[in-house]
Amino acid sequence: MAFSHTVSLESDRLAVDHHLTKLLCLEGPTDGGIVHEAMRYAVLGKAQRIRPVLSLRVARMFGAPEELTLSAAAAVELLHCASLIVDDLPCMDDDSFRRDRESVHVRYGEATAILAAFGLVALAARSVVEDPFMERHRLRMLDFQILLLRTLDCAGLIAGQAMDLNLSNTNCMVSACEISELKTVPLFTLAVSAGALFVDLDQNEQALLSCFGREFGLAFQMSDDLLDGEQSDTEPLREKLTTLRAAIAPFGGASRDLEELVDYLHARVSAQRSS
Repeated sequence: MAFSHTVSLESDRLAVDHHLTKLLCLEGPTDGGIVHEAMRYAVLGKAQRIRPVLSLRVARMFGAPEELTLSAAAAVELLHCASLIVDDLPCMDDDSFRRDRESVHVRYGEATAILAAFGLVALAARSVVEDPFMERHRLRMLDFQILLLRTLDCAGLIAGQAMDLNLSNTNCMVSACEISELKTVPLFTLAVSAGALFVDLDQNEQALLSCFGREFGLAFQMSDDLLDGEQSDTEPLREKLTTLRAAIAPFGGASRDLEELVDYLHARVSAQRSS
C-alpha cells in the first residue's frame, strides 16, 4: 500500500515546526544561555512530529480551530522532546545519538541536558495558558495543562521509564507491551486529547477516540521495533492497523485524515522492508 499524501503530511509538520520555532525563539539566546540553546537543539532538529500531527488531524476531523489546537499540540511535542533527553541520559537508556545526531547530553553535557529537559516541561506547561485566549478557551487550556502534567507523573511517563530501568537492572520479565503502555501510549492519548480539546464529544465518540489514541501509540511503537530490527513478526502490527481503522470507521468520511496516518504507519514499514 503506497502512502500518497506525503505533501499533506509535510504541510502539517511544517505548521508544527513553525509554531515550535516561534515558542523557542521568543526569548533572546542569552536569556537561558547554553540551556536555552540545548532546548532548541533538542526540539528543532529532524523529527517526524507524529504526535502533534495526530492532534491537528483529530481537530480537523471535527472542524476545531487549528491555531488553538496547535498550541496544545506543540506542548505535547515539547513534553515528548523533554522525555527523549531524559531517556538518552547515561543513567537511563544511555543512547549517544538521537534523530541522526548527537544526543543532548553528548553535545552539551549531562547537567545542561537535565536542565534543558526541565526547561521544556516548564515551557510546555506555561505555553498553553500564556496566550490571550478567550475565557471559554482558557478554561479548556487549563484543564489540558493539568492533563499534560499528569501524563508526565508517576502514573505515566515516569512510571514507564522506571519500569524500563527495572527491566534493564534485574532482567525481570516485563513485556514490551507493558512498557509501551506507559512510555509510549500516554503521549499519543494526550495528542488525541489535544485534538479534541475544543469540540464537545459524546461518550461514544470519546471512547472511540481514546481507543484510537491508545492503539495508534502501540502500533507506532511496533513499527519502530520492526524498523529497528527488534521485532520481525509483522502480524501484530497488521492486527493493530485493523483495530485502528475499526475505531474511526464510525466517523465516516470525516476520518480520512486519520486514515492517512494509519496508512503512514503501514507505508514506513513496507518501504523499509522492500528496500
